[in-house]
Amino acid sequence: MTEENQVYPRVCGTGNYHYETIEISVLQSGSYTFDSNSTVLLYGYIYKNSFNPSYPNENLITESNFTNDNRFNLGDYLEINTLYILVVTTFDPKVRGPFTLFVTGPNNITLNQIGRK
Repeated sequence: MTEENQVYPRVCGTGNYHYETIEISVLQSGSYTFDSNSTVLLYGYIYKNSFNPSYPNENLITESNFTNDNRFNLGDYLEINTLYILVVTTFDPKVRGPFTLFVTGPNNITLNQIGRK
């Protein structure tokens, strides 16, 4: 995450949490797991149909669990022909840093970063 990333008030409508939105295209329905690797502590969410940063609980289907080494892990059953949005955000406000995503599941998926401001 860089200075160009958008920010939103993730916790109780307060704070400036940097985030990236990534569209997930599923080629085969099944259980998929998303894992991250980063130098900063991250949090992840998966939304169905849309993500509205003003209402971060709307359309939320799952959120991440943590490991002890700046990684998050989350997963769910995803269906073809359904729009999913992965939101990767910082655990602490006003923090940025690079990250890598790892995805496992029954088939390849396509990840497309949704435009930055």
